[in-house]
Amino acid sequence: MSIKHKEGERMNRSVARCTVYNILSLCYTYPDEKVCSWIMEGKWIGEVEESLGLLTEGNLQKDLDPFKEFLSGKSEEISLDLAREYTRLFISGFPHVVAPPYGSIYLEKEGLVFGKTTSEVLRFYHEAGFTLKEDLKDLPDHIAHELEFMGILTGQEAQTSGTEKVKLEEVQMNFLSCFILPWVPLLCDKIVEHSRSPFYRKLGNLTREFISLEKNYLGIPEETNSSKKLNPMQEEVGHGEAIRNGN
Repeated sequence: MSIKHKEGERMNRSVARCTVYNILSLCYTYPDEKVCSWIMEGKWIGEVEESLGLLTEGNLQKDLDPFKEFLSGKSEEISLDLAREYTRLFISGFPHVVAPPYGSIYLEKEGLVFGKTTSEVLRFYHEAGFTLKEDLKDLPDHIAHELEFMGILTGQEAQTSGTEKVKLEEVQMNFLSCFILPWVPLLCDKIVEHSRSPFYRKLGNLTREFISLEKNYLGIPEETNSSKKLNPMQEEVGHGEAIRNGN
């Protein structure tokens, strides 16, 4: 979930970025009863709107209004739509999964789940000082986990300054350039093109635009090299929560 700033305290860029990452991460988890209730409650839309208002002068309202319209329908229909479309897009679409949510499928020559990239993502988590939950039921290169990891880093950044803040930004830049930029925009394209649900179609749009904002904010050049040495830094930057269970 998004990090709450103290009442009366102005949200800063780090908190805003953390909020968007955490909300996007949760939107890419399976919409079970708990997640579906959170989505339908709709408070997250206002949090995203506030955060994006701080992060960009551009008008991203067009990406949020469709969410409000979608959530104005009957709760039973919304719940069914979310579960059915999530399954079709990300788990077991026929004749093939429409938009596989794993980085290895896009980054490995063979296009298989649990490739070398999966191990590299896991190693990056460990070298940055994080561990996975023992009951994790999904792979570490699932988009929900990668976005959550960025949310943890930006949340830590919100509580630091000076050298530590710079170190955390370097870790974010490395992870985004190695493990998110090379494939997440492709995933978003698939979602936008093939989704039958306005929720996931607009989620793909929002994710793609936010990742583009992040690329510019962190100063990542156009030529991203996913094969560079995957080492966040030589020293540990801190310990966060275990990566969330995706289902």
